[in-house]
Amino acid sequence: MAPGDVRGEIDRRATVSSHSAGKNTATGLLLGERARGGPHRRPLPTPSEGPRDTASFAELLKNHRSRYGLTQQQLADFATLSVRAIRDLESGRVRRPRRESVGLLADALRLSDPERQQLHAAGGSPSHLRDALLAKPASAPPALPEPPAPPGTLVGREAELQVLLDQVTVYGHRLVSVVGISGIGKTHLVLEAARVLRARGWRVGWHTSAGGTPCCGVFPAAVPDPGGPSPGTADATAALVAATGDRHDLLIIDGVDAARPGGVDVGELLRCCPRLHVVVTGLTPRDLPGERVLPLTAMAVPEEAADYDHVRLGEVESVALFLSHMRRSQPGFRLREDNARAVVRLCRWLDGVPRALEHAAGWGLVYPPELLLARAGRDFSLLSSPAGCGCLDLLPSVARSVDIVAESCRLVLAEVADRPHWTVGDLDRLVPDPAAALHTLLVHGLVRPAGAHLPERFTALHLVRILHARDRNPAGVGQVAPDCR
Repeated sequence: MAPGDVRGEIDRRATVSSHSAGKNTATGLLLGERARGGPHRRPLPTPSEGPRDTASFAELLKNHRSRYGLTQQQLADFATLSVRAIRDLESGRVRRPRRESVGLLADALRLSDPERQQLHAAGGSPSHLRDALLAKPASAPPALPEPPAPPGTLVGREAELQVLLDQVTVYGHRLVSVVGISGIGKTHLVLEAARVLRARGWRVGWHTSAGGTPCCGVFPAAVPDPGGPSPGTADATAALVAATGDRHDLLIIDGVDAARPGGVDVGELLRCCPRLHVVVTGLTPRDLPGERVLPLTAMAVPEEAADYDHVRLGEVESVALFLSHMRRSQPGFRLREDNARAVVRLCRWLDGVPRALEHAAGWGLVYPPELLLARAGRDFSLLSSPAGCGCLDLLPSVARSVDIVAESCRLVLAEVADRPHWTVGDLDRLVPDPAAALHTLLVHGLVRPAGAHLPERFTALHLVRILHARDRNPAGVGQVAPDCR
């Protein structure tokens, strides 16, 4: 039974109960008078007459039920709950009931708005969301927008896409965080997942701080207006709770940093919407109970070799993505014997980072791969869009990822940035727990495995090396040579 039908049902059942009993008991009189709306109807107490603000949920519920002379079974019937649930609530065995159950009880007991708020508060609804949860607006808030279409075909992330879909649909995890540096492809991945799930019948909502349409294939992070008010975390969360309700199976939150003003309290959102699944993108995990983290790392890069099989080389993830971007401006571009080595070294120098590959390929309209490689060690404008649009440059965005990790992890990065590769044992003298530091750096996408030919060895992203060189010698940062290993 829908919550809105409960008031009519309580009147109907009360009438039947009072007439079938045929006895002038206190309960029968009370229920009969309520159903008939006669002059002897007992008025609701004012908020000052009700239970104290400090009363527990069990006390409040018991007092409200006793006030109308209802048995636990009758209240359970009117609220469409089990009598065992009523007993557990009144005995205090259940201290934090579900929000939907509290609403059904408030409807069945015909509580006033102040009494509703008091019951919700005693049941654990946080004060900063109480108004949004209990208000009954004349019209429902608009539903969240649907996710936009992915910005092109997803290349080289098939395994990650399947893992993300399985986490939500097969294993039923309610919170999945897709984590990695800016430009690694988080937004593209979740948009593709949304497209697949919507085709399967899922109701998917979309929330982002970026707004508008993607620029150069990515959604830039929004910067709060310093001259205007920034909505608080509570306001943003309450608005999402109101807009989500039961109208969405999955909500994707993209580009909203938890530490930024106006961020979303994902834990509170999940608690208030118990049937909702949430996928979040960010630079770092949220560290919430039940969170599943999907680190989105740099794409596979080709190994150095004397000779290349051009067909097999085009199947390497980073090369396939680079070629797809090159062919946008040069439809006839193909891997050949004279350009294959330059393409390989470019993909290695760019770490297989999707946005870096896209920007470099955009410059391919001006420079062939050989000249792009020659300029790579001294011209870092290749790491920004040739269109000069508002997309974030890669170096500042990677610097943000470095800044948010712990100081011990930054110490490790500074120590290993200039090394071609290293093992976890090489970090023993740097930090007390080297394995934990390495794990953090891998999750944040700042280091990567060195390759299949170097098992158990790792290397820092070339972008991190550039940042390290810039910090040491800002004037000579343009002399960082491409990684040709």
